[in-house]
Amino acid sequence: MRLDVNWGGALRLGRVGLCCVATLGSGAAVAQEQAAGPDGVEVSDTFFGNVRASDIFSLSYGVGGCIVELSEPAKRDRVVQKGQVVIKMDDLREQLALRTAEARVSDLAAAIEERQLTLDAALANDRRLKQDLDLVEEEFERNSVLAGRGLINESTMDTIERRFMEATFASERAKETISNSEAAIKRAEIALEIGQLEKQTAEIDLAKLQVVAPFDGVLVGFDPNVGDCVQEGGLAARVYEPDQKSVDVFFRISRLTEGGGGELAIGAPVRIDRVNGQGCNGAITLIGTEADLESQFVQATVEVEESCATQLFLNEAVEVHTLKPGN
Repeated sequence: MRLDVNWGGALRLGRVGLCCVATLGSGAAVAQEQAAGPDGVEVSDTFFGNVRASDIFSLSYGVGGCIVELSEPAKRDRVVQKGQVVIKMDDLREQLALRTAEARVSDLAAAIEERQLTLDAALANDRRLKQDLDLVEEEFERNSVLAGRGLINESTMDTIERRFMEATFASERAKETISNSEAAIKRAEIALEIGQLEKQTAEIDLAKLQVVAPFDGVLVGFDPNVGDCVQEGGLAARVYEPDQKSVDVFFRISRLTEGGGGELAIGAPVRIDRVNGQGCNGAITLIGTEADLESQFVQATVEVEESCATQLFLNEAVEVHTLKPGN
């Protein structure tokens, strides 16, 4: 594709990428060094461009399935609010999976409570056995002294030693029970965490069956119907913020290299005029770094002032006037 200039008045852009055909009564694609703009503001050049959304977001289907519900306001007005469910797909199976996961989480949480009660009982038993052990140990030490003095016989001492050993073993078993109860609680907590992850997975699977607006905006290409069956990753619609619009313009690279071209620079203010005479302010936010090989045109992006951007239509053809320094 190439750039053809008809000096009788028609400009056709191919490879350069302009979306419109401009006919200039002056016989040039760019009106060089005009004296004044529509409001008497002194302008340097006039370029032609098309309006587009500064950023447009694609709404895609997270999974394949059949549509069971559409947002009527979105279908009618093509306007959405952040978080609004635009499309809802058949989710009966995912709803059941989520409720099952929620029930499992509740069951696992109850299991932790039961194991905590077991641990509390083990701790109480350990305290009681520790007290018994202390008493038996005191008795053993006291009778050991008496046995050394020959005041009690060997049979009595053997009975006391046996009671001391049994109390010691019982105290050790109580500590083992505490350790086992603590380990059981840890295993139950791990199981609960796994159950919570399964619940989150079920919630994600359920959320994939809904197409939700990511921000306040305007829908483009939104034409699904209830009963349609779609594929995962299919495009449902696109959405953009109405106050965030830009204009793409093209100019020859020579305008950047010739003297006095300071009005073509990033941050430079411009005037945007519609066919109905309405004007908007804007500024150059991007100048391309690559020129078209044949035409030597470079693309630039003009950001439209937010207060005026909502009035412009996508793909609307507009004039962009660069301003002479001092305006």
